[in-house]
Amino acid sequence: MQVLRSIFISKELFSLYFATFVMRAAAFLCIAVLGSKKFLDTDAFILAVIVAMYPASELLTVMFFGVLVDVKGRKPILVFAHGLTALAAFLFIITNHLLWLGMTTAIFGVGAAAKVTSTLTLVADYSTITDRAKNMGLFDIVTLGGLASGYIFGVVLLNFYEFDPIYCFLIATLVVLISVVIVQLFVKETKKVDYGGEGKEKPKYTDMFQTVLKDKRIKKLLPVYIPVICIYGLVITFTERIIEEGDSVTSGAAIKVLGVVGIALISSLLIMGKASDITGKRKPFIIVGLFCFGALAILLVHYRENIGDLWSIWPVVFLIGFGAGAFPPAILAYLADITEHQTRGTSFGIYSLILGTGLIIGPLSGGIALDTYGMKGFMVLIGILVTFAALAATRLPETRFLEEEKLLDHAIKSP
Repeated sequence: MQVLRSIFISKELFSLYFATFVMRAAAFLCIAVLGSKKFLDTDAFILAVIVAMYPASELLTVMFFGVLVDVKGRKPILVFAHGLTALAAFLFIITNHLLWLGMTTAIFGVGAAAKVTSTLTLVADYSTITDRAKNMGLFDIVTLGGLASGYIFGVVLLNFYEFDPIYCFLIATLVVLISVVIVQLFVKETKKVDYGGEGKEKPKYTDMFQTVLKDKRIKKLLPVYIPVICIYGLVITFTERIIEEGDSVTSGAAIKVLGVVGIALISSLLIMGKASDITGKRKPFIIVGLFCFGALAILLVHYRENIGDLWSIWPVVFLIGFGAGAFPPAILAYLADITEHQTRGTSFGIYSLILGTGLIIGPLSGGIALDTYGMKGFMVLIGILVTFAALAATRLPETRFLEEEKLLDHAIKSP
């Protein structure tokens, strides 16, 4: 019973997760429709430029919203993010003029920037060092689940039910509007913003940046974060090319292998996150997750010519995938552990900026490795990045069970 109770979450967190799932699903429903020739019959390069406005605008604005979350409060930025996403989904209905679509996609990115900083900060605020990794794992699950569900739903509506793209955008708009109501009614503010009293001065944006960037513990996180995000970027970018050079992933054995990997990763986000909380450690999970993630990437690339062959050792594949899932909740919980309540939004803004930067550096370095050294060079690059990040992780100071952390770390509890 105690284990079951530990999985349950407050009504605020449940509402936040549900709204996050709905918003992400609606956003990627729109992305799926945007990529369809039924809506926009244009060159692949032009489509790529339009879609690229999403991450570009998110990258440019995420630091601003991170600070705004600390200055103005968490909830106002969260409600703004959902409202802006609903507006963007509706704007797609008006016209498919290229300039208009680029602007609308950029608005989507701004909404995503406001969403990720406010949501991660709220999850951290609602948690303590005894349940934070579990809650971060749940955040990863609902986010990835929303992205995948929305995209697949869009493909199904367009190709199997022959939905008009306009109706798809209308569905997305209505769904996000529901999420606006959910966060407005059920998500509770966790930061008291009061600068009106005598002697109180509103903090400057630059001061917030400097406070976070001067933290030595956050500086030590950079050599861990950046290589890992680079790996994410290069794997995402070149997966299709890797598959094209090998066997078809539509074979029964290959689908089973990829299913095992998916189940392992998703289950690990929750289970390993909770294990990090129970054992009171972050570093071991970060390091194990790093090596397993690198091993999984190299294994899939190495067996690209026949991924189905891995089915004969599926328990090994499952264990490696399960280990890889230990990294995301532990590293996000670690960042929340070492940041102070008043600068958490800024810290997660910096995290998101690193995420976007790594997604640019990763594909560039991966492209050079592929063109120059082929697949072996690609695998060596992954190995180097993982090793560098793991060595950097060994230098991270452990945060759990420090009395000063426990005294400062208070979660916002449900009434």
